[in-house]
Amino acid sequence: MKKVGFIGVGVMGHWMVNRLIEHGKDLIIYDSNRNALQPFEKSNANIANSITEVGEVSDIVILMLPDSSIVNEVITNDNGLIHSMEKNTIIIDMSSSYAFETQKMKAFLNKSNIRMVDAPVSGGVNGAKNGTLTIMVGGDKDDYREIESLLNCMGSQIKLIGDNGAGHALKAINNYLSATSMYATAEAMILAEKLGVDPEIAIETINQCTGQSFSTHVKYPNYVLSRKFESNFSMHLLLKDIKMAKAMASDSQMPMLLGSTVVEIYEAAYLMGRDEQDHTEIIKFLEQLTNEKLGTKGNFSNV
Repeated sequence: MKKVGFIGVGVMGHWMVNRLIEHGKDLIIYDSNRNALQPFEKSNANIANSITEVGEVSDIVILMLPDSSIVNEVITNDNGLIHSMEKNTIIIDMSSSYAFETQKMKAFLNKSNIRMVDAPVSGGVNGAKNGTLTIMVGGDKDDYREIESLLNCMGSQIKLIGDNGAGHALKAINNYLSATSMYATAEAMILAEKLGVDPEIAIETINQCTGQSFSTHVKYPNYVLSRKFESNFSMHLLLKDIKMAKAMASDSQMPMLLGSTVVEIYEAAYLMGRDEQDHTEIIKFLEQLTNEKLGTKGNFSNV
């Protein structure tokens, strides 16, 4: 059985590690935040004291980290994986990294005969808990076949998207679309409110019409209309992803007119809200601008 390392046991990584333990994987884990490792002290996972310790014993190392800069540090710094992993081992970057940085890192690792695959995820905390994540893989076909069974422990929809970097590119594009839908739905619901339409009835009806989306089917009923705002995906992380999508467009010399506006909207919303606000709280930003709180029915005759 291959030894699997896992670095980054945060909100998502915690549940992904749980899934690997449940599938009986030979696992060694590490996080710079020692508190994140405490829940696993009595588990079957081995807890490492350093990145070096993970690299020295692992055939495959999974990274679940905040961004490309931290991924680069974990791989290239003085005690990084490039100095401790053996030749022909594999790094799987499941973080939300920048696609072009991923391609550069792949080329850098090639010089040391260390393979790299990007495999970012969609599905949130619930998907991580239940092993139903969508995993978007970028890399060599043979490498994909080698790690596919491992990825199946964490996700139910696994797809090879294309060459190295393609997975990270599509993850950012997906989250750009998600962010756009969330804000467009916010505007639609505030307008419905002002016109005296009950937002719950509006959502139910839209979900039978052409305006339906994941936002209207899942996020608004569960997190927005209920005022729970607990999707466990922060505004800060979504803003990072849509900025990456916009940056990819700029680096590819493609105009992204709507994307520019979406970035500005979420930057303003992030600055006006609390630091750790959930991304579903985008509705609060528009409520402040319009002085209209969703769920307090308006009256069409007064418009």
